[in-house]
Amino acid sequence: MGLSIIQGYEGVVRLDETAYGVEQRRDIASMLQYIPRGAEVLDVGCGFGLPTADAAKFFRMSACDLNSRGHSEFIEMLMRLRGIPFKWSEPDKLPFDDASFDALLLYAVIEHVPEKVPLLKECARVLRPHGKIFMFRAVNRFAFAEKLATWMKLVTREDEVVTRRTLEEAITGGGFTIDKIGWQGWLPENYLPKWPIFLANQILTRIPLVNRFSHDYYVVATKRMIV
Repeated sequence: MGLSIIQGYEGVVRLDETAYGVEQRRDIASMLQYIPRGAEVLDVGCGFGLPTADAAKFFRMSACDLNSRGHSEFIEMLMRLRGIPFKWSEPDKLPFDDASFDALLLYAVIEHVPEKVPLLKECARVLRPHGKIFMFRAVNRFAFAEKLATWMKLVTREDEVVTRRTLEEAITGGGFTIDKIGWQGWLPENYLPKWPIFLANQILTRIPLVNRFSHDYYVVATKRMIV
């Protein structure tokens, strides 16, 4: 296990202590509006698993990751320590039986998958009838913070962003009916002080037109039943 992996995980933990972490815990808790405590939920693309760990406070969690990126042993160890069943997966073939879960969680995942529809069709397959899919942190192509970071040459990820239209088309093409879609974040959330930024983002994402430059989308959708 390399030092860079440990440093990377420490960076994720620090992120969890910022406004991003506050929003993450709020996202997970919002799932209780749609599914009961104790529901069987799969975290698809779990990474280091901080959202998975938050969700495990409410639901019976399983997890899979779509790309080890050299962190495979470390991620497996983290999941083992948390007592969360874990598997590796390909985006177009989730290693689970049909109708295995009540809900799926994709946290900051969908924008990293080039072929979204095959993944979402697999998500629909492993969901039980009328199962829910929760997507959080799908990066908005028109996000103010992303444009600023690109202009400042801090980050460039034009291939890892989505528009509302492409997101909606992928979700419906994958076999889901959208229940709710909205905005998340606006100001950069991975810096302190966390509460002023969190509260400012709650306001900015509710202002018409201004919210179109929010950082992320969130989506709640239901598996579409074929009659």
